[in-house]
Amino acid sequence: QVRALRIDRLDHAAIGVRDLEVTRTWMKNVLGMETFRGDDPEFADDDLAMVRNGRSFVALLRLPNGESPLVGSRSQRGHFAFRVSNEEFAKFRRELPKMLEKHRAHPDQSLEIEYQNYGVQQSLFFQDPDGNELEVTTWEELDRPEESDEGAFLRKALLLDVRTSQEFQQVALPKSLLVPHTELLEKDSGAIERVLDAVEGDKNAEIAVYCAAGVRSATAKAVLDSHGFTNVQNWVNIEKIVQSIARPRM
Repeated sequence: QVRALRIDRLDHAAIGVRDLEVTRTWMKNVLGMETFRGDDPEFADDDLAMVRNGRSFVALLRLPNGESPLVGSRSQRGHFAFRVSNEEFAKFRRELPKMLEKHRAHPDQSLEIEYQNYGVQQSLFFQDPDGNELEVTTWEELDRPEESDEGAFLRKALLLDVRTSQEFQQVALPKSLLVPHTELLEKDSGAIERVLDAVEGDKNAEIAVYCAAGVRSATAKAVLDSHGFTNVQNWVNIEKIVQSIARPRM
């Protein structure tokens, strides 16, 4: 029997737009999306631009002359949704009307926002400059103890082990990445590139760096900070990480 495909996540959504730069700027201002691989001709040319926020990617495809974008889910049912936390959703719901008005790309762009409450899910529907419908949604997490801030960070973070390979072979956390701190200090070792690949090029991604006592991880954090990583935390050692993951919010 053939094993069913195991999907990791939705990789990206693709939408047709009239002007790549107009939509890219709007996506940045309203949804906080940054250009992805803008210098790579495989991902950026006159007809294509990629943008991202965290692990969510959108491909912007320039529409051929004379063609219109999808009407959207009100008629053709075509749209895509970004999932956020309850807290982030509440903040975005308050700020969205002002952002849409401030960053309106042209007089015909809709400022309408539709809010839907599905009980365990809440959603906001609105349109980009070309009328493509977007959704920002959040779900209630039922029957799950509220985790601590530390646990929430670790659940999303790259676990970056900067000990030696010998120490790593003795004991290691599942799904952790080994990059000895000595390699991070070497200019041409490729260590920074390995970390960047592990977070898919997102320098804002959560990274929990650790060693045995916190000294080497402090050095590694400083190196990563100097290379533009913005969300690196020194988690000292494996024991502290394990204890924090298991600790509920007080």
